[in-house]
Amino acid sequence: MTVVKALLLALLIFLAVVAADALLGILLALIFALGLDPVVGKLTSKGLSRGLSASIVLFGLILLIGAILIWAIAPIWDEVRGLTGDLPGYIEDLEDSPGFKELANNTDVIEKAKELAADAAQKIPETAGSLLGITGGLVGSLLSVVTLLFLTLFLIVGLPDIKRASLALLPPAQAAHISGVVDQVTKVISSSLVGNVAISLIAGTVVGVTAVIIGAPFPVALAVIVGVFDLVPQVGSTIAAFIVCLITLAGSGLGAALILAVVIIVYQQVENYLVQPAVYSTAVDLSGFATIASVLVGGALLGVIGAILAVPVTAALKVIFGEVMKPRRERMAAMRAAEPAPQET
Repeated sequence: MTVVKALLLALLIFLAVVAADALLGILLALIFALGLDPVVGKLTSKGLSRGLSASIVLFGLILLIGAILIWAIAPIWDEVRGLTGDLPGYIEDLEDSPGFKELANNTDVIEKAKELAADAAQKIPETAGSLLGITGGLVGSLLSVVTLLFLTLFLIVGLPDIKRASLALLPPAQAAHISGVVDQVTKVISSSLVGNVAISLIAGTVVGVTAVIIGAPFPVALAVIVGVFDLVPQVGSTIAAFIVCLITLAGSGLGAALILAVVIIVYQQVENYLVQPAVYSTAVDLSGFATIASVLVGGALLGVIGAILAVPVTAALKVIFGEVMKPRRERMAAMRAAEPAPQET
């Protein structure tokens, strides 16, 4: 019997490796479906059918993203190209400043920076593709995107039936408990995804408006950089702040860069203590270490998409693990309560 179990386990591992891309697509579709499910539920409560509600939410989201891209992609692309093309000139301006003259005389850092900036102008498409790419080519073609789209749609429509059929196999008390856990996981994933996008939009808007006021170069591009990087929790905003402040320093001088840096620092505090609690309907209670570790693992597996999805997935796993370990925690608490108090000597 043990040999049979080992063979079955080996077969499952083999099938998982062979079908890794397909399983990954199903996992992504499930995460998106759980994230959009509360919004679909609000529409169904208004009397719309589940299928119509799911179609409105999903395709409405796609149309909104498409409209934003069509409206913004041309000026953003022009600004990014202009920004990259002007980087060598910005570096030359920095080279003439007192703080950088000694660095330029004693090292070849400035020359290397010029070479990298000039090379970047020729590699924008490749760099953008790498940043937005997903390992394994999961979303590397139109067919993959369409497949993921309809898989998400069918999962959203079928979630209540899947949940009902699965819970019907369990005893009533256990089914009620697991149903509550599933609802909690769905809420955590949804609040994480929707809240993360909303916070990134706010961050990008704050930096974009500030860049316009202080006369920083390419304000739309700076806003997009902050908005995209802010999607990656913890580390993304810090990386974005360094990039946009360096660009502002080169293009508009030290005063403008300091003003932008102060605005970003102040906004990050406001985001941490006011915006995030207001946007997230359910707090994603993860430590800083767990957040950064999950982002690193997600980024290694799926690139930018993995880093963005890492926190909601980790938060969902924490909810599940907490429920699984709850009986043991209760037994340990009872054992500690039953132990006699130590005698004072």
